Amino acid sequence: MLINFTFQNFRSFKDEKTLSMEAGSIKELKDSVIHKGSYHLLPAAVLYGANSSGKSNVLLALNTMKNVLLGSVRLNPNDELDFQPFKLDLKSTTFPTSFEIQFLLGDIKYRYGFEYDNRRICKEWLYEKCYNQREFNLFLRVDDEFEISKARFPEGIGKDKATPSNRLFVSLVAQLNGEKSMRILDWFINCNYISKQENYGNKGNTLMMFSEHLDGCEQALDFFRHTQLGFNDFFVTEKNISNDKSEDVGKFSDVSQSRLTIKVRAAVLEPKTTHNIYDDYGKSHGTEIFDMDEMESEGTKKIINMAGPIFDTLRWGKVLIVDELDARLHPFLTRSIVQLFMNPLTNVNGAQLIFATHDTNLLNLAYLRRDQIWFTEKDNVDSTDLYSLVEFKDESGSKVRNDRSVQKDYINGRYGAIPFMN
Repeated sequence: MLINFTFQNFRSFKDEKTLSMEAGSIKELKDSVIHKGSYHLLPAAVLYGANSSGKSNVLLALNTMKNVLLGSVRLNPNDELDFQPFKLDLKSTTFPTSFEIQFLLGDIKYRYGFEYDNRRICKEWLYEKCYNQREFNLFLRVDDEFEISKARFPEGIGKDKATPSNRLFVSLVAQLNGEKSMRILDWFINCNYISKQENYGNKGNTLMMFSEHLDGCEQALDFFRHTQLGFNDFFVTEKNISNDKSEDVGKFSDVSQSRLTIKVRAAVLEPKTTHNIYDDYGKSHGTEIFDMDEMESEGTKKIINMAGPIFDTLRWGKVLIVDELDARLHPFLTRSIVQLFMNPLTNVNGAQLIFATHDTNLLNLAYLRRDQIWFTEKDNVDSTDLYSLVEFKDESGSKVRNDRSVQKDYINGRYGAIPFMN
């Protein structure tokens, strides 16, 4: 589970900012808080802000850290890194970008981070904290100098000399079967990220939905019954490119039923939906098959495509990051997705959802806590600030009370993070 994420000098962010998933000492929605040992963590966090304020860059920073780490194994010694510093002052492009993340694996907290520019890793560190113990340093890297704990990180001993300057040490040790290093990489691999482009239609996620996550998944079936998207059946065909034939590879049988049949995995997908045909008296007379991409609404296509990552995350207690969750969705559907994570009966494995949206209907303390609501806003030098509702103070120094109309206050500009029209 994600505890917090800190980053600096990345795209629109010049100064160090932290997105925290630690629950504050507030009263609302206490049952939604996930308790793991001494940690009290939030199941969801939402980002609001004007267009071009930096919401997407918070999510992209998380995904960039993941990509730099996982892509490190493929680098040649002279390859450049994905370096995207703040560019609107005279110095930031000469400074490194910094990422640090804290997360739980079982009852162990790891703190891992690195600083880098376009050609080298400037710093890298890994700390470990077991329950009721102090935090221990596993290794610290500054340029080409390494301090490695023989007692707590023996898998790294002797590997420092083989680490190129543009390669992350954790990545190299994991490639050589280092146990703790592989656990770090696995945590990042298990973070699902849906970009703006992907959430407008990614057939690969439909395959994930049918082949892995909805087979007998009563939770997913309940969700489709609840949302009432209008189709009876949903199935996927695999098109044989060589002879232009299709094979039925998976079927979502009647959303009013509780069975889901998976036959084989698909590679090239053609999703279909079926709808009832009615006579003049409203009686059903057979069904009609629709090509989903051609006949269904954009919102229906999106919610089907997102179902795989959503239920994969809930099933395995992963982290799901979604940019523009509300795009093409009715506010009721957006709220239903958020409630899957907020409800402890549907989120039993400590899954977390982090997303950006413009849907102000969620700015209601009956749906989200004050420490789950975050804002992004540009300052006077076009650098993005990131702050939560629970830490916001007005001109008099007062914090936001839990009886405020947060949606109304936000639209009226009380918390900033909205566009200003001349």
